[in-house]
Amino acid sequence: MLFSSSFVSAAFMMLSSVTALPHPEGGGLTARAGLCAPGSYIFNGTTCAFCPAGNSCDGASGRAHPCRSGHYQPSGNSTSCIATVPGYFQNAKGANSTIPCPAGSYQPYPAQALCYGAPMGRFQSMPGQATLCGTCCGWAAPLESSNISPVNCTGATPNAWPSSGSGCIRDTIPCVRATTCAQFMNGTCPAETFSG
Repeated sequence: MLFSSSFVSAAFMMLSSVTALPHPEGGGLTARAGLCAPGSYIFNGTTCAFCPAGNSCDGASGRAHPCRSGHYQPSGNSTSCIATVPGYFQNAKGANSTIPCPAGSYQPYPAQALCYGAPMGRFQSMPGQATLCGTCCGWAAPLESSNISPVNCTGATPNAWPSSGSGCIRDTIPCVRATTCAQFMNGTCPAETFSG
């Protein structure tokens, strides 16, 4: 049987565009022309292996690429990694999940490998937050970093400026002392303070 040259050319183009075919033993795909499908990688130069979680694979490389810090990938067979969102971080490479910033810390930016500790005058009672709360009149966040809850000023130093890094002081100040200064369960800051 004879085929026209245009038929042979079209058939060749169709076959050469196939990058991976089923492996006869069912153990994966056999790489053709040095390429695998996106979301997989070339294993041992001949077999296409699915990309494991925590990695990205372009189909043309001989290995999976671990997600860099600040990124993660929960699914296998992926072509890219996902950036962490504000309030979360990931400090490991090749991770398949994110980590919420613990109470006393925050992270306002995406794709980060760490969280910032709440400085003096600011606090964060909830995990996984992107912002901070400031303290109320008569309350202080005295630690240099990682303040979880404000402290009620009493005794010889009964006063404090709102959102101040100077902590509890003796001096009288012209603001109305807050009865409480707790962060709400939904992350909202006390009324007298700011978030940011």
